[in-house]
Amino acid sequence: MGLETVVVAFFVIGTIVVVASTLTLGANHIVKSSYEGYAAFSQTTMDRLHTNIKIVNATLNGTDSKVHLTVENTGETKLSDFSHWDVIVVNNSQANSQSSYLKKDEGFDIIFNNSGDLMNPGILDPGESIDLKLSDFDSRDLYITVITENGIASFINYK
Repeated sequence: MGLETVVVAFFVIGTIVVVASTLTLGANHIVKSSYEGYAAFSQTTMDRLHTNIKIVNATLNGTDSKVHLTVENTGETKLSDFSHWDVIVVNNSQANSQSSYLKKDEGFDIIFNNSGDLMNPGILDPGESIDLKLSDFDSRDLYITVITENGIASFINYK
């Protein structure tokens, strides 16, 4: 009866070790995932705190009848992912307002100002400005919102 007790004891101890190891690995994975998520959230929040844009000017170009916006980076973050920028235009001159959602190359084009884009071409550095050329709009009463890749927005009422 002594050898059977020892075999069962080893089996029970082995089972306890396997279960404890599994729980430890699972807890380690949860802690690691939580930390990585917190770090990503914290970095995104810091980027948003240091990002700011301002629509400085909105004009109607007489040659192509398109609205041109001058957007200035007034924050501290470099902006470069223009494919994730959004422009929302609300045509307010009709009896029922109509809104348009524009994406890069599908509703607006970006024109870099050559005089200010010397340091990092193709990147909107702090203090630099770009021109956005919007699609054709018949109205002269537009609400225009420009939204960056990390969710910072600027608004202008163009009349």
